[in-house]
Amino acid sequence: MSVVHIHVQIRSSAAAARIPSTCSGPSGSSVTIRPSSRWARLSNITGMMMDVSRKPAEKAELLLAAARYLNETLDPERVYDRFHELLRDAVPHAGVVVSSFDADSGLISCEYAWVDGEKLDPAIFPSLPLNREGGGMQSRVITSGEPLLVNDVHEQVKQPGGVYYDVDREGRMRKLPDDEGPPGVRAAMLLPVKHEGAVVGVVQLMNADSEYDDEQFELAEGLVGLMGAAARNARLHEAGQVEAAARARAEATAAEREHAARVLDAVGDGVFLLDDEGLVRFWNHAAELVTHRAGDQVWGRPAAETFADWRRIEEQIPVSLGPAAPRPVTLPVEVDGQELWLSFVAVRSPSGVVYAFRDLTVERRLDEAKSEFVATVSHELRTPMTSVIGAAKTLMRDDIELSDERRRQLLEMIGAQGTRLTKIAEDVLIASRLDRDELRLERDRVDLGELVRESVETMSEHLPESISLVARTDTNGTAALGDRSRIEQVLVNLIDNAVKYSPGGGEVAVSTSLSDGGVRVEVRDSGIGIAPAEQGSIFEKFYRGELHGQPVRAGTGLGLYICRELVGRMGGSIGVSSEPGTGSTFYFELPKA
Repeated sequence: MSVVHIHVQIRSSAAAARIPSTCSGPSGSSVTIRPSSRWARLSNITGMMMDVSRKPAEKAELLLAAARYLNETLDPERVYDRFHELLRDAVPHAGVVVSSFDADSGLISCEYAWVDGEKLDPAIFPSLPLNREGGGMQSRVITSGEPLLVNDVHEQVKQPGGVYYDVDREGRMRKLPDDEGPPGVRAAMLLPVKHEGAVVGVVQLMNADSEYDDEQFELAEGLVGLMGAAARNARLHEAGQVEAAARARAEATAAEREHAARVLDAVGDGVFLLDDEGLVRFWNHAAELVTHRAGDQVWGRPAAETFADWRRIEEQIPVSLGPAAPRPVTLPVEVDGQELWLSFVAVRSPSGVVYAFRDLTVERRLDEAKSEFVATVSHELRTPMTSVIGAAKTLMRDDIELSDERRRQLLEMIGAQGTRLTKIAEDVLIASRLDRDELRLERDRVDLGELVRESVETMSEHLPESISLVARTDTNGTAALGDRSRIEQVLVNLIDNAVKYSPGGGEVAVSTSLSDGGVRVEVRDSGIGIAPAEQGSIFEKFYRGELHGQPVRAGTGLGLYICRELVGRMGGSIGVSSEPGTGSTFYFELPKA
């Protein structure tokens, strides 16, 4: 039997416009809906989700909201009406036709038709048989199970295997000549409606003004899938098959949630949904990574079980209710006893409130450290500069007579404070060069035992009498590979650090020994020690040790950071072992020469 393609003839006051209709012919005709006003219920969702996490989340929430909207009614005709509502602004078209296909009878029947601004009675379109050889566009979709996008319908329908008709509103048909083709149609989109893998219908859209693009095709395909599930659910309910309807609804909801979850799991920001009772109904992978809480731990639980003092936090997050972009707010949040700085945005959705958050803890702490560093360096520079300027002015005065001893003391002060200023400037410059990876290191043979003895001898001359600096080194086998001047810088920094955190005096011992494949240097003191909680942070940039919550001594917080970077770039490692109140042992190892 030849393939029949029904062509709907639409007559208006302006002119007659004929749109091919899918529902009456096996080849399938389609109608495209003309753009009109945006959906009142869904426009906010689209805009909001675009703001929270951009396009992936926008599409997920759009489809999620569309599925709910379609499944709110159990009237099949209302499902089609709502489907048309959703399509109206999403995909441009001049009409839409939904057809069902009965595999047992092989007939294609029109279920819904809207053409050129008017809803038509499906009964005017006769049921027609499927061309099982795939002739014609609609039959091709049903037999192949694949969607069809045609951006040149006029040429497509001239292909052999199809017969085309004009159909008016009374159901009267007129066969079109083979060389005429459907007038007023440029593009067609035919999408299969499936159930358990089998094609049970076809949705056809047609457009007279422009071609369809991939984005419109993808969105229409998603909406057709949701409509098919909702229509099937409505039919089952209409037939009294309540159990089957519930199963279909669950399948549609599961598919919808699975799709949304896949999209939102790919988003870099944490996203979660709270229903109107404040219970978590969605928790994406990024939220798991930030909070260290798996989805099954928080699902169906109050947000306050994850975020301490959630009520206070919730009150400070503005919830966007309209198309305007949500305003982000950054707040300190406690999760499992740890303070995190999270930037939140929130939007209202039909399911509750969608929150998206980004972890800014590292950035916040870095900003705080930088601010503290600027203040610290300013103070560190001001103190020696004040001493230098004061001593210089005293030496320049003519109205007082200074003894030779006093002049020597003032000059020594100027020299010491000048050295201190130079050390601060060098630390800042070296840290900057390390950050930019601009510091060049040599790789020479260096006798660490000899270097330790020389450094101890030099530094002993300038230490307080309360500090006893001693060297305990092997005489042989302590040669390592590295940059001598930078190893000396590390050693001096560690000794200076040991002295700094030994306010009560005592012995500072520097020793060398052999380790597996390397040479180890240890600097041991009997000072205040380091709390276990601090030991993981002391080599970080800008970190300064504390005692009772206050810095033990002034400093830039760069010394140990520089040590770590220099040792690491010479192929070695650095660490510390310490007990509060009993002192600390800093050590580093370098490859053996």
